[in-house]
Amino acid sequence: MDATLGNKSYVFTSGYGYSKKRCQTIATWFINQYFPRHKLTIDIIHRGLIREGSYGFLDCVGSQSVPRQFELLLQSNLNELEYTKTLLHELVHMKQWIEGSLRLKSGKFHWKGVNVSNVDYYSQPHEKEAFRMEETLYNRYVFDIFGVWLDNSVFNS
Repeated sequence: MDATLGNKSYVFTSGYGYSKKRCQTIATWFINQYFPRHKLTIDIIHRGLIREGSYGFLDCVGSQSVPRQFELLLQSNLNELEYTKTLLHELVHMKQWIEGSLRLKSGKFHWKGVNVSNVDYYSQPHEKEAFRMEETLYNRYVFDIFGVWLDNSVFNS
């Protein structure tokens, strides 16, 4: 076990080409912001994803009706900014699963009950939301952890 959050959530990390401390700090911050009372298990695996053409993936590996167990794959050797934003992006997808806006039905992704599997990646509503939230979450994270205000609109979103 890598990190326990108030005896409720667990964050496990593995792989190569990443900072364990950074990974745990970001994941812990996100969980404490959005799901402090949930019992979550997140396995964050760092490896090469170039063949898959992605920096990150998130899968719900437990119950899909009450999602609480997740496997998150991240590209190894990203710079600090790319790493932080990519991890936050994938954690937004975890939030979407937990809150029920993102579901997998018959092998197809559904956003708020609508099948979006045939929609172009960048046009999928769950991806648009995750990309839209990246900058705001990054700014809030940096402010909360390091006390640095990067953007005047940090708390306006």
